[in-house]
Amino acid sequence: VDVCPVEAFHEAPDRLLINPDTCIDCDACVPECPVEAIYSEDNVPDDQQEWIDLNKEAENHP
Repeated sequence: VDVCPVEAFHEAPDRLLINPDTCIDCDACVPECPVEAIYSEDNVPDDQQEWIDLNKEAENHP
């Protein structure tokens, strides 16, 4: 994702992941997401909580 100033996004075979340890919460990516799927960790909807752990695995992807 070109708008990320710290390159927190990592491409997995079937999704983009955001490494929460790299992300600086600048929100530059939020308006760029075509499916409105980016939330701060405190605001992730209940039905999407499982994605928090999946994003934490982002550091395992190149």
